[in-house]
Amino acid sequence: MSYPASARLLAAALPAPHYHDTYRLPVTAALPASEAARLLFGPDLAPGWVRHLLALRNTLASWVGLRSTLRPGPAPDQLAPGGQLGPFRIYAVQPTEVLLGLDDRHLNFRVAVLTAEPHTVALTTAVQFHNWAGRVYFAGIAPFHRAVVRALLRRARPRFMAPYASHAVS
Repeated sequence: MSYPASARLLAAALPAPHYHDTYRLPVTAALPASEAARLLFGPDLAPGWVRHLLALRNTLASWVGLRSTLRPGPAPDQLAPGGQLGPFRIYAVQPTEVLLGLDDRHLNFRVAVLTAEPHTVALTTAVQFHNWAGRVYFAGIAPFHRAVVRALLRRARPRFMAPYASHAVS
């Protein structure tokens, strides 16, 4: 299995991941990847159970010396490398791809928000393990990862189904 062809930033960042997946959501109108990313990962857009699960993950991870995700802040007006969106660092921004993620001593992960396919938003996640701890950690969270990505896309569906011009993210 390979990355979607439009995931050029992701392929350059993690060319040989140990794990990756892609989930797609049809949308009614084309939109820039930066807007799609803001509609998916902006503050308070995740379901409550996802926010609680992330807080639990951060607490447990701190006990074993792993980095927590970034503390979610307000959505920036403009996405730019080095900034933050939701709990993730922004690594790169192009019109059809936004690359988010975090690095830690046990693994690096990236999430690409892709809008290159007409009327489709895709989320591709890639993970590169650094050691056995990364493999064990990811084996434990993989089922939650799949459920969280699906929930984020389901929750975002109404925001994507209105014409792009009517979307407002505060």
